[in-house]
Amino acid sequence: MWLIPVLCTVLILVAIWAPRVGLAARWRSAREWRHRAFVEDALKYLQSAELRGTPATPESLAGHLRRPFKSILRLLIETEAGGLTQTAGTCLTLTPTGREVAVRVIRAHRLLERYFADELHLPLTALHAAADAREHSVTLEEASALAARLGYPSHDPHGDPIPDANGQLTSVESVVLSQQPIGKPAVIVHVEDEPPELFGEVVSAGLLPGMRVEVLEASPTQLVIWNGDREHVLSPLAAASVSVGPMPERAAPAVRLDALEPGARGRVVAIRSQGLTRRRLLDLGVTPGTVIERAFTSPLGEPVAYRVRDALIALRAEQAQEVEIEPLADRAA
Repeated sequence: MWLIPVLCTVLILVAIWAPRVGLAARWRSAREWRHRAFVEDALKYLQSAELRGTPATPESLAGHLRRPFKSILRLLIETEAGGLTQTAGTCLTLTPTGREVAVRVIRAHRLLERYFADELHLPLTALHAAADAREHSVTLEEASALAARLGYPSHDPHGDPIPDANGQLTSVESVVLSQQPIGKPAVIVHVEDEPPELFGEVVSAGLLPGMRVEVLEASPTQLVIWNGDREHVLSPLAAASVSVGPMPERAAPAVRLDALEPGARGRVVAIRSQGLTRRRLLDLGVTPGTVIERAFTSPLGEPVAYRVRDALIALRAEQAQEVEIEPLADRAA
């Protein structure tokens, strides 16, 4: 009978102390993951502050991460010793190594948001939290595979540029909507997703990146916005979370590719689809800046043949409607 208690004790010890799969090993792994996420979230904040051109301090970092100030000081001692951050007076900055880590996490986050929006069809208000929960576990290889699966998107659903595989992060000239002059058309380039209350107000108004907007009225209590279809009313705080840029200068108004007449040509301005449809168009050579000609229509009306870089491709109407072009005055010979 004495053997049974011994076996039970052995099984308990194995369950606790077994390498990699024991409770103790899993507890250590979870603790290390939480700490790494803590470090990477701090680096992300410093990178965002750098892009905004605003100084980052230990106090602002503590407020953003909602951590005790002493915890932030210990973290900064660790990241400085690890060559990730540096301090100049009261301001915090990233080292090249720290910036590389931050951009890697930002790339993973924005690709995940694109994936959750395009393929899982999560609502805009749920994307940020879903990506936050996964971004720290995405490897470089997984990020590259996800970018390929999505058709190498350039922006996330909020309008933020997605860093490329080399870590290059483009910036866009913009101002917040609350500072946009009345009566001057602009295009939405970014919608800030935090705090959730303001983001929810913007989403409820139907304002999205890529949308043309114009401020009709502005007062201390509200802004009246026109998007070419209807008016939207925003609080000044919500309007300050929307960034707009200048309207692109074009020789002619942009139209959908399916509006081209046979023999007419246009220059691709944008691809409005995402995911598999976007990837197929890119694989066929339909990329921004490319000149495309409508060659001929099949006897049944579709698909339509288009000439791209001396090659003929066939697109259905719903695919051509996702491509925005600038018509060219000259016609193909």
